[in-house]
Amino acid sequence: MSVIFPGNYVAHLNAYREQGVVALPGVEFYRAVGAVLLNPDNASLTTAGVLSAGDYAVQVLSPDLRQDDKPRKDKALVIPAGSVVYRTAISAPGVEANAAGDTAVIKTATGLPTSVAVTAGSDKLFPADGTSSALSNILGGTALVSATPIEVTTDAAFTATSQPTDGAGRNSPSVILVEVCYYRAAPAPDTDDVSIPYAVEAGQGI
Repeated sequence: MSVIFPGNYVAHLNAYREQGVVALPGVEFYRAVGAVLLNPDNASLTTAGVLSAGDYAVQVLSPDLRQDDKPRKDKALVIPAGSVVYRTAISAPGVEANAAGDTAVIKTATGLPTSVAVTAGSDKLFPADGTSSALSNILGGTALVSATPIEVTTDAAFTATSQPTDGAGRNSPSVILVEVCYYRAAPAPDTDDVSIPYAVEAGQGI
C-alpha cells in the first residue's frame, strides 16, 4: 500500500498497488477499479467471449498486459475492514447484452451504497458513461466491520463485441468495469512528522 501526499497527486490512483491519497489531514482516500473480463482466459466463461447470467468476482487487473508467457497476477477486489465506501460505479465497454433492459449490477453487500446497475439500451449496448451511485457517507459513514469482496451480478448472457462504446480498432477483451471509492483513517503520526531534538550525552556540552 502506498499513500500520495499533496503536491504529488498527478495521475490516477493505482488500485493494484492499493494507492491512496491524503486529501484531508488524517484521512486516506482510495479509488479501487476492478474488472470482469469477457475473454477465453476467464475461467468463469462457459463459451469463449460469452458471460452467462450469474455472480462474478471482480478482479483488480495486473499492470502486466502480457498473457502468453506467464500467468497474470490479477487479484480479487476486496475493500478492507475499517473503510467507509462513499461511491460505486459500473460500466461495460465492448459488451453486448442479450436484449434491451439487461443489467449488470454491483452485488449488494453490507456497508456499500445502494446497489447500482448499468442497463443495456435498445441497441443492446451499455451507455459509455456507465452508472454511478449518489455520493453518500462523506466523512459520516459507518466503517466496514470486515473485509468485503466486490461482485457483479448479470441477469442474462453477455457477449464480447467491438463497438464504438469501446473505441475504434480495439483488439482486447471486452470488460465490465467496477469502481469503488472509499476512505479510511490515516495512521497515527510517527517520528517523521515532528522534529525531535537529538539526545545530549554527558560531556557533550561546552
